[in-house]
Amino acid sequence: MIVRVPLIAVLLSTVGCATLQPLREPAQFIAAENPKVVYVTYKNRTVEGVAQPRVSGDSLFGALQGNPSHRVAVPLSQVQLVRAKQPDRKRTIMLIAGLGVFTAANLYMFLGTGSDVSCDGTVNPDYSPNECR
Repeated sequence: MIVRVPLIAVLLSTVGCATLQPLREPAQFIAAENPKVVYVTYKNRTVEGVAQPRVSGDSLFGALQGNPSHRVAVPLSQVQLVRAKQPDRKRTIMLIAGLGVFTAANLYMFLGTGSDVSCDGTVNPDYSPNECR
């Protein structure tokens, strides 16, 4: 159980630290970060996921998310917004703070509450650890 708690915390931290955010410079971001998927909002307000995106010239190329055989080529002039998963500093800070509170509460519960098990192993609410010496 002790090994599972940190593992779960690490797994949750990787999920909570990235959110879908608008790209200010889609061409530069896609070239530098090579995201698996970007979400394109067209000027007519439809949205589609584009897997394996790349920008060449004034167009976005890739495959329709969920259907890799359907290739996409979109002029950037028809695109209103491009979003991609990016690190979210605020959520990361909140997650770390939450994990800290969780860890402190567990340490208090396991270490700080004392024990009411006497020297012979029986439960005794009036037990004092100094009695065993």
